[in-house]
Amino acid sequence: MTRTWMIALALLALSGAASPIANAAGGGSSAPSSSGPSYDPVEEYQKGVQALRDQNYKAAERAMKRVIKVAKRDANSHYILGLAHFGQEEYKSSAKALSKAVRYDETLYDAHAKLGMSYLLTDKPEKAEKVLTDLNEAKAICAGTCDQASAIETAIMQIEGMKSQPGPTETSDLAPPIIHASLDHGDLLYADAVRLINLERYDEAITELKTAAAILGPHPDVLTYLGFAHRKKGASDEALTYYTEALTIAPEHLNAIEYLGEYYVEQGNYAAAQVQLMKLEALCPFGCAQIEELRDWIGDTPT
Repeated sequence: MTRTWMIALALLALSGAASPIANAAGGGSSAPSSSGPSYDPVEEYQKGVQALRDQNYKAAERAMKRVIKVAKRDANSHYILGLAHFGQEEYKSSAKALSKAVRYDETLYDAHAKLGMSYLLTDKPEKAEKVLTDLNEAKAICAGTCDQASAIETAIMQIEGMKSQPGPTETSDLAPPIIHASLDHGDLLYADAVRLINLERYDEAITELKTAAAILGPHPDVLTYLGFAHRKKGASDEALTYYTEALTIAPEHLNAIEYLGEYYVEQGNYAAAQVQLMKLEALCPFGCAQIEELRDWIGDTPT
């Protein structure tokens, strides 16, 4: 057992509640960074992050393109791909990648900034103004009180600065601070997010899971619990998106299959829930906790 995971288990024990991760049975029983290399997109993401840190923007581009082939809607991967293009002064390509990043996660405010700057550098001021409008709307909603207030203000200032002084910008170090964090830190964020889920503090858990994802990459364990937390707070569309992404990367992820089945029960789609149950039965011929949980859910529904 790694030192990281021993710490993570200790954190979970402090919650005093049964942990969703305890029954992973092949679907989340180890720390994301240690099991990540078995999932190609996670390994490639971490390679890309390191390349961006090293200012090897071409290598970062190659790695992120490999990630996106599998994790097509991963906002962080599109964001880093956009930064890699920006670092190579390929501003049209950076705008394309960054526009997808902010579409999939509108809270990536540095991505908004680089998107607006890319538009200015490709002589598309009207699109840059649209980015500024979106940022100013976010600023008004935040009203200086949200966690991202500083990031929003910085993004606005960067675009406004380029408007007042047009021309190329410094691209020697584009790596955002969060990707300098260690994998151990990502693991601990993940473990603490599970603790928060046990306490039904879903918004806080989502914040920590998103930060973990920015560090670790599109790991199916993290995506599964993002889906779980969104589902528990009533955001069913987002939950389905995360479950689907997790299963695209790891089609035999037991927790993701179980939770997707629970999602279908909640939607009244019992036939689809039964399909997920059959998948679990095929993967666990001798039984597993996920089968029993999903059977209980389906058993409570009308026949």
